Amino acid sequence: MPRSVRLDDLLPYLMNRLVARLNQNLGERLRRQGYSFQEWRVLAVLAGHDGITLSELADAAVIPQPTVSLVARLERRQFLQRRSGTRDSRFVEAWITRRGMAAYREMLPLAIEEYRSAVTGFGGKQTEWLRRATLRMIGNIGIELLRERLPQSVARPPAVRRPAVSTAAPRAARPPRGRRNRVPGTR
Repeated sequence: MPRSVRLDDLLPYLMNRLVARLNQNLGERLRRQGYSFQEWRVLAVLAGHDGITLSELADAAVIPQPTVSLVARLERRQFLQRRSGTRDSRFVEAWITRRGMAAYREMLPLAIEEYRSAVTGFGGKQTEWLRRATLRMIGNIGIELLRERLPQSVARPPAVRRPAVSTAAPRAARPPRGRRNRVPGTR
């Protein structure tokens, strides 16, 4: 009789546990700096995709439709501005402000530290393979990512270096060569 599938055998379960813990840890660190996790998500999206509609923002930030209170709070803090749509005036677009970009730059190192804690022990090739494999899974289930647009009013922070992202699906997601593709810390 074949062994039954355990919860820990299901990749979506493991991924959900990982992301939930990373988000929880980051949320706690952000609160100590006077920010909320939702504010981080919104500003992180707008830092690369300025001028998107509120619906696009909600989808990209992976939060429910931005509540009026969240957007109003960010606007009161002068982190974003709402404007009538440039392509269609029926839609409202969100634009990051200089103050919002400064807050994003303050939050970004905290997010990077959390991410790096999760990939401790991985080499650069392994980390890149994992990123490409994740992008492939995202494409496999039909999630469409926003194309990056730099804010017109603010230059990208110099500390942020993003690897070039191909819009094409990665070639077959293969683990990096060497050492029989073992997971770090195992024999």
